[in-house]
Amino acid sequence: MDCETDFQDPFQPELISSDQPLPSLMGLIAGSAQSAEEIENCQTWLSCHRLWGQLPAEVLAAIAQALHPFRVEAQTLIYQAGHPATGLYLLKWGAVEIDRSSAIGNALIRQRSAGDLFGYVSLMAQGDRGQHQTQAIALTACELWFLPQAQFCQLMQQYAEIEHLFNGLLAQDLNVFSARIAQEQRRIQGLQTYLQAVPRGKVILGTSKFSQKLRDFVDQAAATAQPVILQAPPGSGKTFLAGQIHGRSGLAEHPFVELDCAQLPRLADGRLNTDVLFGRGGGQPGLFELLERGTLLLDNASVLSREDQQRLGDYIKTGGILPNIDPLEPDQRPQPAPSWVRLVLASADRMALPEVDVLRFKVFNLPQRKADIPDFAQSFLTRFCQDQNRPPLSLDQADLRRMISYDYPGNLSELAEILHRAVIMTPPGQTVIPEQALWSVQSAKNAFRVDLLTQVPWLRQVLLSRWYPEGLWIVMMALFVPVTLAGFLGPQTRDSSVTLNFFWAWWWPGYLFFFAFIGRLWCAVCPFMITAEWLRRLSLRLFPRQQLPWPTRWLNRWGAWVLFGGFGVIYLWEKLWDLPHHAYLSAWLLLAITAGAVIFSQIYERRLWCRYLCPIGGMNGLFAKLAMVELRSTQPVCGSQCSTFGCYRGSGATPVTFADALPIEGQATAGCPLYSHPAQLQDNRDCVLCMTCLKACPHRSVQLNLRFPASDLLDNHQGSGAEAALLLLLLGGVLMHHSQQVLGWLGFSGVAMDAGHLGISTPIALALLSIPAVLTYGTHAIARRLDPAQPAYLTVIYAYLPFTLAANLAHYIPAAMTEAGQILPVLARTLGYSGAGLPTLTWSADVAQFLQGVTLLSALAFSPYPLLRITQRPLLSNLPHLVLMVGLAGCFFQLLL
Repeated sequence: MDCETDFQDPFQPELISSDQPLPSLMGLIAGSAQSAEEIENCQTWLSCHRLWGQLPAEVLAAIAQALHPFRVEAQTLIYQAGHPATGLYLLKWGAVEIDRSSAIGNALIRQRSAGDLFGYVSLMAQGDRGQHQTQAIALTACELWFLPQAQFCQLMQQYAEIEHLFNGLLAQDLNVFSARIAQEQRRIQGLQTYLQAVPRGKVILGTSKFSQKLRDFVDQAAATAQPVILQAPPGSGKTFLAGQIHGRSGLAEHPFVELDCAQLPRLADGRLNTDVLFGRGGGQPGLFELLERGTLLLDNASVLSREDQQRLGDYIKTGGILPNIDPLEPDQRPQPAPSWVRLVLASADRMALPEVDVLRFKVFNLPQRKADIPDFAQSFLTRFCQDQNRPPLSLDQADLRRMISYDYPGNLSELAEILHRAVIMTPPGQTVIPEQALWSVQSAKNAFRVDLLTQVPWLRQVLLSRWYPEGLWIVMMALFVPVTLAGFLGPQTRDSSVTLNFFWAWWWPGYLFFFAFIGRLWCAVCPFMITAEWLRRLSLRLFPRQQLPWPTRWLNRWGAWVLFGGFGVIYLWEKLWDLPHHAYLSAWLLLAITAGAVIFSQIYERRLWCRYLCPIGGMNGLFAKLAMVELRSTQPVCGSQCSTFGCYRGSGATPVTFADALPIEGQATAGCPLYSHPAQLQDNRDCVLCMTCLKACPHRSVQLNLRFPASDLLDNHQGSGAEAALLLLLLGGVLMHHSQQVLGWLGFSGVAMDAGHLGISTPIALALLSIPAVLTYGTHAIARRLDPAQPAYLTVIYAYLPFTLAANLAHYIPAAMTEAGQILPVLARTLGYSGAGLPTLTWSADVAQFLQGVTLLSALAFSPYPLLRITQRPLLSNLPHLVLMVGLAGCFFQLLL
């Protein structure tokens, strides 16, 4: 069964094609001959009629014998305009509406009630004028008599009384029709300002669940006469939706009118003047009276007074609209006037019409319908390009991502305006809208950010390729394995061990330096992780098994503290056993970290060690918050376009549909190794830049943004106690590295700090590591006393993160300047050669000190900005912390320079 042909709209009578006028009624009438008793009853009824009763009995008998009785249901089309007149209709009981087409839709000519005649005007016309100029619709169930044209003409010729009767009727109808035409002109003029085009042939766009619900609601509303209340924000397409309901209903041939109640003028007492809506006693019609039949959309209906809203509720219940009182005749109370107008009330706020049966629907704003933005954008572009007679334009994937990310305060209206402006700004000959034409589309989250994957196209290809990052793993392991073995098997002194040179002169300073630029990139090519990953793959191939899921609740609570403890142990080991000058101990440190990664990768899935327990990884995640790059994805794109979530949980290859897609996008992946979803990342801590999400994403949602340094700390940063403790530990580590100078200042220059004196060395080392915690906590207590509105200590402490990174980097700069360039002679001596004559590249200690000073001063100059942004307090309120930063800078100058 075809639902479109079988569905019967309760407002829409069955229309009959013009080449077969009303066959169903004709068949019904043809089989409706009257019995003798029925003819007698009919003659009696006619004799009592106000018109037929004027005729002689023999004429009434002839008419009664010629009439054919039939019944019709409500909303049945009895005849329609343009069809030939086939006979005369006499309404025995019921109500019939006669209307005709006008400039604003069907206009009511007259309503017929019991005993009325209709259809005779066209019947008595000659030639082409013998066609109906109006249409007749049964408003209720009706019983009628039908007098066929041939018999009518025969009776007219036979009885002159009938002709005289109808001539009088025609004269009366001519006067009524003339008055109605004049009224129609006034009606058209009164409605002209408020008329809206009906969106015929257009559909409700979108693939989201909301759009499907909206389509279902429009179908439901179009199939009933109930009033509709739309709770919809400005710019969300209320006029379009109301027009869709109107155009699909039985009122489609009648006018569709909109009134913005917020634009109504106000009276002297501040109340809204609603004369234009309700009309006014004394003859001023309102929209209800002018419209007669159709759909009236009242936008911002919530601004109407409680009394006016009550009048609307009374109209819905009774069908009568009460006009306003004429101020010139306040004693004359107008009576409710009947109306057949369907109401659609729209408001941004919820409206309550008590004891009224209405259909309600809440229209979401555009940011809540992100999945529909591509369809809306394409529809608007097609329309605007057609309006300008230019070839169709499209959006590339990066710009579409921007469109989806934007918040659209003006909803659909703003989206349309943006694209209209973009079409105008796009030069002729281009097929893709340029980025500059969308200058106003900028998500707040992407402010002061540049997507490197869009601005540097070759970078996307590099990061999507098979060699990143796993192609680099081979290079990394080719260095890590021999360097670690050399620590056990080779020379042990600093000037002869390639292990010590690589680890302390190359890795530490270079590693710390690049944090400010590339964040946690090291973790993507970390040899500890590579070893664990390769052994895991081998183990699973030899012994297939299901690895354990992460104990996430325990790790979230205690994992960072375990990491903090591990780093503290490393610091004590490094200081008391002098790891920077013992190659085999440095090699043992590398193996210990690798062992942790291997053990946990054999037990648990993915890289639990890297995210929660690795001491180096914890430091990486902390300093990565200062980086000038970030990897994020567009939350609205992920939420509205993605159904596989391959970036997070892994998936097979996903087809990519956009025009400029690369064949290597949408790859099969095992998901993020750290179980991080790029759309949920709040900072850089849990992103290792492995690009798994970039490879998996088929929608180009992933962005590699260039941003302002330390952006993670500036807005709504969420820290933790364990992470703050690690920050203070790293800052105290610089003091511990220079323990002899610090102890000399305190008058304890003779105290030994080595493994041979653990009883005294360990407490002193722990005390040195805790100095920053004591100083910063005391300083914050003073700041809170000066300004109680200062945020919590664990929030403010992150303002010291740039200074912590700078101090650690400054500590390792001398090794980088004076030792790293001797790598070739050191490598030769590790292999048993003298190394004499091999090239070196080193700088003097003066250059190293200059760079140390620049590093510390840069951090000191930069740190006040994140401090002020984090505390959101005036400069004077942060004075204690600023004084401490200056003091720490002076202290490190004395220690390092």
